[in-house]
Amino acid sequence: MIGPMMNNAGLYWIAIEVTTLISTFLVAYEHEATSIEAAWKYIIVVSAGISLALLGTILFYWSGTFVLGPTYDMTWDALRDIAPKLNPALVSLSFLLVLIGYGTKVGLAPMHTWLPDAHSEGPAPVSALLSGALLNTAMVGIVRYLAVADAAGISTLARGTVLSLGGFSLFVAALFIVRQTGVKRLMAYSSVEHMGVIAIGFGFGGSLGIAGALYHMLNHSLNKSLMFFGAGSVMRAYGAKRISKIRLVGQCFPIVGALWLAGAVAITGAPPFGLFLSELTIIRAGLAGSHWLLVALIAVLLIVIFIGFLNHFVYMYFDELHGKPGKMAAISAWCVVPMGLALLPVFVMGLWWPDRLWDHFLSIAVSLSTTSAGSP
Repeated sequence: MIGPMMNNAGLYWIAIEVTTLISTFLVAYEHEATSIEAAWKYIIVVSAGISLALLGTILFYWSGTFVLGPTYDMTWDALRDIAPKLNPALVSLSFLLVLIGYGTKVGLAPMHTWLPDAHSEGPAPVSALLSGALLNTAMVGIVRYLAVADAAGISTLARGTVLSLGGFSLFVAALFIVRQTGVKRLMAYSSVEHMGVIAIGFGFGGSLGIAGALYHMLNHSLNKSLMFFGAGSVMRAYGAKRISKIRLVGQCFPIVGALWLAGAVAITGAPPFGLFLSELTIIRAGLAGSHWLLVALIAVLLIVIFIGFLNHFVYMYFDELHGKPGKMAAISAWCVVPMGLALLPVFVMGLWWPDRLWDHFLSIAVSLSTTSAGSP
């Protein structure tokens, strides 16, 4: 994943587009009708969004030519330095284009339509890669351009739009999670939820908001890998993708069942796991910034998601009315080890936030904004 390390906005766009092209073949890996359809939907929708991001990048470069001349190195630092001298209307249009473009890749609603299909139809490791790595890679672009927007003096528009998309993503995820019928689609809409939470954290800004969002990105990547690995193993064992066909997981597969259930509790933001701490930090950032109404909305939606998500696991683990399932395939120990390795750090980081990690996040927050305050 070289995208986040790109110091040039144009090269960053190229890296994001390359990940789109490569991951399309991974989504269609199983060569089934549904996976091929999901791959086509993925590349069409995401490429359309990335095209808007390219247009926004070009407009950003064009606006810089009025300050630096017809040719210059379009590094992130260069954009930050000249941002106060750029035309506010042109910068606003450019930012909205890159936000929609990279927001499509991130899976923010309402540009998320490709995500449930791609994440649910690809193999479990591919789903873990898409949700745990590629979504974060695209989010980095939004964050970098958000810093440019702040320097250009359009923070109200930029942060307000980011917060709106983040809140709407939470709302959409809550609606679909409650009524979901597919196992991996349930995990996919959970990704929409958490990308919304991360966007809200960066929208709040400050040391608390940025650190909370970065910590959430780390915890979500680990936790969602656990959830997709568990979903893949359970689906293969039961030979089914629908939640209604999977039951008594804990009795049939005690170790996998325990790890997967712990991951489900963690992914809903419940203590004592890392996502609880990161979500709490983001909420604190909202309260510090007097975003009381949005914080209340976030709290309500997170509660709805918590109840709706775990209600599906109650059925898959404790439904005895339909009797025990028939013959099932065994789950290899090699499928269990990655789940344990992912759960352990999520649990540890929910109990203890290392000072060095906080200092690192704080330094990032300082580099992205002129002011920072607060501590975990």
